[in-house]
Amino acid sequence: MRRTVLIAALIAPLAVGSAVGEAAAAPVVTPLPIPVVTGPEIGPGAVPGGVLQTISVVGTTGEQPGTVTFSVPVPAPYHYQYNYRWITVHWQNLNTGAAGSVDLRHWNGIDVPGDQKYAAALPTSAPVVTGAGPVLVTATHNREQYQAPPQSTAVLPGAGVVLAA
Repeated sequence: MRRTVLIAALIAPLAVGSAVGEAAAAPVVTPLPIPVVTGPEIGPGAVPGGVLQTISVVGTTGEQPGTVTFSVPVPAPYHYQYNYRWITVHWQNLNTGAAGSVDLRHWNGIDVPGDQKYAAALPTSAPVVTGAGPVLVTATHNREQYQAPPQSTAVLPGAGVVLAA
């Protein structure tokens, strides 16, 4: 009898642990099929990379229920003009109607003493509670303007659908 109880006590945690491991799904990374296309970038206030540039945005699901983490998977190398540029990811859950947006930095940051511009303080990824269901996503590129509101410099906004669990 003691032997049976001992074996059950040793096997039960293993069985429960493997069942929990099988129930938890791995995160799913969904790139937006249409990347953000920025432009035109023509000096002296331009960034390296030419007239038209593409910026990829991805949505990662499965880390938390009803949550999508939006990110820029390959940030650009730092250039001082990037301090004035960022991506805004707009989303809407097609099941619930919930909607919102989040701003992301699309370049590698550096610690620059002095006046911190808005874009320099942004993260390159951010989780958003969208709820479960298909989430329609668009992404625009924005540029801060001198003594004027920011404007979108996206020639083509990024777009796609992410399935949130």
